[in-house]
Amino acid sequence: MRRGAGCGLGTVAMVFISAWGDSTGAIEVLERDGLSLSLDLEAGVGGFLTKDTNFGVGRIDLHSGEVSGDAQWGEGYLKPSLSLDYDTTGAGAFYGGASGVGSLTVGDGDAGGFTDGGDKKLSLEALYGGWRSGAVLAESLGEDALDLSAGRQDFQVGDGFLIWDGNFDNKGDGAYWLGPRTAFEFAGLARVNTSPLGGQAFFLQADHDQGDTELAGINLDYGLSDLGLGEASVAGAMYLQITDVDSRFEAEMPRDGMQLATVRVNDVRVPGFEDAGVYAQYAREFGDGQNVDFDAQAFYVEPFYNFSWLPWSPTLAYRFAYFSGDGDPEDDKRKDFDPLFYDYSRSWGTWTQGEIVGEYLLFNSNQVNHMVHLSAWPTESVGIGALYYHFDLAENDYFGTPVDDKDFADEVDVYVDWNVTDNLLIGALSGVAWPGEAAK
Repeated sequence: MRRGAGCGLGTVAMVFISAWGDSTGAIEVLERDGLSLSLDLEAGVGGFLTKDTNFGVGRIDLHSGEVSGDAQWGEGYLKPSLSLDYDTTGAGAFYGGASGVGSLTVGDGDAGGFTDGGDKKLSLEALYGGWRSGAVLAESLGEDALDLSAGRQDFQVGDGFLIWDGNFDNKGDGAYWLGPRTAFEFAGLARVNTSPLGGQAFFLQADHDQGDTELAGINLDYGLSDLGLGEASVAGAMYLQITDVDSRFEAEMPRDGMQLATVRVNDVRVPGFEDAGVYAQYAREFGDGQNVDFDAQAFYVEPFYNFSWLPWSPTLAYRFAYFSGDGDPEDDKRKDFDPLFYDYSRSWGTWTQGEIVGEYLLFNSNQVNHMVHLSAWPTESVGIGALYYHFDLAENDYFGTPVDDKDFADEVDVYVDWNVTDNLLIGALSGVAWPGEAAK
C-alpha cells in the first residue's frame, strides 16, 4: 500500500441501506414431496463523503498511483439467490444453492483507492451442494449431526477475527465498503453438529485479490452454556496450514507454508452476573515457508458490561488488541501478523477497527489498539453508539516506510442503525481521526 505524509484531520460520513431476504423474506416457489425451492434477493446502497482524506494527502489510487483530493463516492449491489433442499426422509437431506452479484462504485472511488468510480462487475457468487444426515444418525449423534458440502460458499469461524470473508471486493469488483461478495472460490466442508462439542474440517481457496490462497484446517467449538457461562458462550480452537499461494502474491506477501494455531472464548459471562462478559482470542503463526520462516502473533481481550436495568439498556466495552509487526523486513523471518480473511461480524469495530483507520490505513497487522465502545437501544428497532480508538504501531514501520514514532492515530465514530423491518436496515455513521506522529 502506497502512502504519503499528511497532518490534517481525516473525516468520513456515510449513509447506507441494506435489504435482504431470510427465512421470513425468501419466496418459496416450490414445495412438494420433500423438495423445496426458494428465491431470495439482497440489495444494498451507500453514499460516502470524506474530508482531508488520508490526513490531507488526498485519495491515492492504488492501481494508477494518481493522487486526487477528497473522495466522494457511492456504492450499490444486487444479490439474487436460489436455494434447494430435498429431504429423502430415510437417507438425510440433499441441498444446494447458487447466487450472483452485480455491484458498482460511482464518483471518485473509495477513499482507500481500492475501487475507482465506474468499477462494476456481474459475477457468480455462490454455487454449492451438500448433504445433511437428518435422522440417519439421530439416535447416536443427534439430528443433522453430520453435514458435508463443497463448492463456492461462505465459511466463518468465531467472531471473524481470522476467517469470515473469502472475497476482498477489490479492483474492478466495485462496492468495496458494502462488500457483497463473501464466498470462498472453493470451500470443502465437513461439519459435525453435536453438542456441546462440534467442529469443522475445511479446505478453502480465497479469491484472486488474496492470491488464490489455499489452506486446510480443523476448527472445534465447545458450548459453555451448561457450565453457567451464558447461553451463547463458546470456547474454540483452530489449526490451519497454507498449502498454496499465487506466485505474484507470494512475492509481495509471503504466506505459503505458514501454519496457524488459535484459541478463543466468545461471549463468556460471569456466573451469576450475566451482564458482565468477555470476548478474547490468541493466534500464533509459525512454520517454514519457501523463502521465509513465520513467527507472528496476535491477541485481543474485550470485557463488556450491559447496564440492563438502565433506560435503553446501554453496553460499555473496552478492547485491547495486539498484532505483531516486523522490525526487520529485510531478513528471512516474517514477524508481521497476517490477518487472513477477517471482516465485520458481531458489531461495528469487529473486525474492521475504525471506519477511517481500519478501513483504509491499518489492516490488523503491526498495530496496537485500544477501543472503547458505548452502545444503546433507544427503541427495539433503533441502535446508537460511539466508538473511540487509539492506534499505535507495534514496530517503527508503515508498509516498508520507517517512522520515528509509534503513535499513529486517534479516531471517534458515532452511528445509528434503524432496523425498519426484519429485512431492511438503514444506517448512518460519522467519524473523525487525528493523526499521530507516525501518521504525520
